[in-house]
Amino acid sequence: MNNTVRKNIRGPILIGLLAAAILVALALGGCAAGQAGPTPTPTKTKVPTYTPAPPTATPTEVPPTATQTPPPSPTEAPTLAPTATPEPPTPEPTAVPPTATQRPVAAKPAPKPVQPPAPAPAPAPAASDPCANIGGDGCKFRVTGGPSTGDNGGQELKLQFAFIHSGIDGGQPQGSYFVVLEKDGQRLPISDSVRSVTGSPNQGSLGKYNYEYSLGVDKLPGNTVAGSYTLWVLDGNGERDSRNVTFSVPGNSGLIWVQFDQG
Repeated sequence: MNNTVRKNIRGPILIGLLAAAILVALALGGCAAGQAGPTPTPTKTKVPTYTPAPPTATPTEVPPTATQTPPPSPTEAPTLAPTATPEPPTPEPTAVPPTATQRPVAAKPAPKPVQPPAPAPAPAPAASDPCANIGGDGCKFRVTGGPSTGDNGGQELKLQFAFIHSGIDGGQPQGSYFVVLEKDGQRLPISDSVRSVTGSPNQGSLGKYNYEYSLGVDKLPGNTVAGSYTLWVLDGNGERDSRNVTFSVPGNSGLIWVQFDQG
């Protein structure tokens, strides 16, 4: 390869030297001929200059590379020079007066939980009407006088009751009625053989009466007439004929008077 390059270089050099020699010869000849007459100026023929091409290197195949687009550079915020912050003046220490040592406060006991108020007891059911659904003409008698009590020494319980019909003759006495009597919840031994009578009533210290019955204190609970009593009227068939009648007897007041009216 080097030999070929050298040969290519020598050729142009020789040609250039030959052209230069010809030009010199022509110049000399012109001068000699000038003496005889003007010689036309020869036209300079440009000799083409051959520039040897550099040796061609064998191209090496380079694998194509992907053109990477550089990521856009983020716009950087201008950096501000830090401003010097003036230091605050140092406050002068203030003298703190001594404080008294506080004694620990005893913790208050937790309040006791408030109990909800007890619900009010349900009201006792109303006593059923003893005269309801008894059949017949029901309870005909109602109290229109008393109960009244009177002092009798307290050695016996004496009942003086009037059974009347105010719609007949202004108060006609009604016969064949008697009572059931209880003291402090205990039934007293009153016989049904003693009943009310018709005709003219008797006059007592508390009022007129057509029924009378007595019990000694030895047949009464506690051997005294004092106490709480309940009574009701029975008809000739021994069926209830009035609602309950309640009363109390104090001390020696063993005389009891009540007027029952069916008018």
